[in-house]
Amino acid sequence: MKKQKILILYATRNGATKYCAELLSKKLDTVHEVTLVSTKDALPSPEEFDVVVIASSIRMGKMNKTLKKYIKEHKVALSALPTAVGFCCGLPRLFEEYVETQLPKDLVCSLGHHLFGGELKPEKLHGMDKLFVKMARNSIQTQDFEQSNADLHDLPELLPENVALLADKIKQLALE
Repeated sequence: MKKQKILILYATRNGATKYCAELLSKKLDTVHEVTLVSTKDALPSPEEFDVVVIASSIRMGKMNKTLKKYIKEHKVALSALPTAVGFCCGLPRLFEEYVETQLPKDLVCSLGHHLFGGELKPEKLHGMDKLFVKMARNSIQTQDFEQSNADLHDLPELLPENVALLADKIKQLALE
């Protein structure tokens, strides 16, 4: 198995995306050389790596601006590498819409787009963020319960099994 240099670049506001990025790193660093970088740090060039994973929180329907700019600046290099994008969002039913609206149409993510789940936990927040999350939670919890699909009413949660699936996909690259 070829040891690969993997970049996991993430942006987090309240810790959910950081948790997922760290979980992915732990699943890969026993076999590969993993570099875990927050957008608060200097961002390395993707050309230094064999695989790139970009993980962003979605806030108010938008991905992190620093990551969006990074993707735009390095779109050609990212498209040439095995690349994945993962989103943590409080409204997982909008995942496909986020992929469509937040990523460049010509970005090639050969490792796919991944939903890492999300959280709506107002106790982790302050100010207007806390108010918005409470409103979002209330709207989910007060949906029309006459509908037949009770799953529509569940609050979002993180999906570590989706992080594990991406880790398996990356490990498989080393075997090819």
